[in-house]
Amino acid sequence: MPSTALEGLVTDSGWTIGKLINTTSGSGGNFCTRYTAISPEGRVGFLKAMDLSKVAAKPLEEMNRTISEYLFEQNILDHCKDSKLTRVVTPLDSGEILSPISLPPLNRVFYIIFELAEGDLRAQFINNGVTSWKTVFKSLHHVAVGIKQLHQIGIAHQDIKPSNILCFENEQSKISDLGRVTDVNGTSPFSSQSFTGDRSYAPIEVHYRIPISDFIDRRLSDIHMFGSLIYHVISGAQITPVLIEESRLIMPHIDRATYSDALPFIKSAFATIINRFKEECENQFDDEIASDLAEIVNELCFPDHLIRGNAKHTSKVMRLSMEKYISKMAGIIRKCQIKGIN
Repeated sequence: MPSTALEGLVTDSGWTIGKLINTTSGSGGNFCTRYTAISPEGRVGFLKAMDLSKVAAKPLEEMNRTISEYLFEQNILDHCKDSKLTRVVTPLDSGEILSPISLPPLNRVFYIIFELAEGDLRAQFINNGVTSWKTVFKSLHHVAVGIKQLHQIGIAHQDIKPSNILCFENEQSKISDLGRVTDVNGTSPFSSQSFTGDRSYAPIEVHYRIPISDFIDRRLSDIHMFGSLIYHVISGAQITPVLIEESRLIMPHIDRATYSDALPFIKSAFATIINRFKEECENQFDDEIASDLAEIVNELCFPDHLIRGNAKHTSKVMRLSMEKYISKMAGIIRKCQIKGIN
């Protein structure tokens, strides 16, 4: 691929492309190749590169669509940067560079450079085990703030998962990978899709193809995925697959039912999961922190999307607000400090 031959090249803005880190393909857009990069001032960054080789044999419309997706992500990232979103990864530089191993137009490689992270939440806390719960909860608090910041400027992420949470020095965490977000203005190339992220992390209604009628309903996925993130870090499993398997114990053919017919059984299975999760938290922490964590996951991952969120509010905007959960996470961090939980 053209994007795999960039080592040593210098961008128009002066960044020198360093060593290739890896080549990947995921749900977060068309970027596939990753490098280190060094600015003229010596700052080390992280470069994601995308080329047109994947669509070379496809119609011109497909190539134009790929370029449009890149330009949209670039515009969204610049919008987040201009809005000073402190808990969302924003670009240090972006642009286009020509690969030396391909002929036009396939030699065009689009790139975005970000600040270099120490790792992602999956690598830091799930795969390698937790050494400090205070650090975990601080990271989750930062994620909650990041979701609120995105929602405030009319962006729904819909792909909040461990690998998309980057961890930086001084225990700072930020949401990354805005390649498939949707926006309130409908300019996203993915606006026609009800759910744009990794389906294994999606809320249960996505598996029953419940359509999105209003943009605000996209927040249902974001808040669910935050609750799922908490569940995943503590239990080591994604909540939706666990919920599906637990529901099948009650109704073996639940996958064939409609959402409305399946919902009573799914809610019963969910109650079992939450009780089990609370017991796990009590063993790990104490009753007070366990109650807080179980309450957050119960409200944010509740399988009935019509009442998901803060049940104290009848207004959908308030019900889907992250304010309560930001405060809850801050409270959990304080309780860990008071109780001497590392």
